[in-house]
Amino acid sequence: MLFRSISLLKILNTAIVSLAILFSFSVSAADVKVDWVKPEQYKDIDAGGEGKSNFKKKLFKNLESVFAKGAKDLPNDYQLEVSMLDVDLAGHVDHSAGVMARRIITDSDFPRIIFYMILRDDKGNIVFQGKQNLREKKMKHNSFRMKGSQSEFFMEKDLIEKWFEVALVPAVAKA
Repeated sequence: MLFRSISLLKILNTAIVSLAILFSFSVSAADVKVDWVKPEQYKDIDAGGEGKSNFKKKLFKNLESVFAKGAKDLPNDYQLEVSMLDVDLAGHVDHSAGVMARRIITDSDFPRIIFYMILRDDKGNIVFQGKQNLREKKMKHNSFRMKGSQSEFFMEKDLIEKWFEVALVPAVAKA
């Protein structure tokens, strides 16, 4: 019994040391700052039946997390500044249901996100900057129905993820 306890302790110690080493490595990511410019003028961030203030907070938090996730693929000494200028969520809110109003997304509904971005290097020099108008009419609604219905703002987050993957990260790699 004592032999088994010592073996178990060795295994636990090895596991703890391994986890400590794993978590001691910092995840490299660029610093990201997202500024929401005049959100009251955005084309469509209608909450439907949900409280408007809570809905905005949830939307902003979700989109900010996508920018932070995408920044992990940028050099860790870079800084990404994003000024959100407009958000047009996929679909429209059907207000005919009154308090139970909800967002309806059809095959012809697509999101649109407009922002101005500045990417700076470790010395503060501007690497890239410009207005981004993200909109993809070719987005597969089947993908949305399979995965999107399980997560909030799936189509909007997908636009930002694709922007990092197809535009920003490859451009930084070439610079």
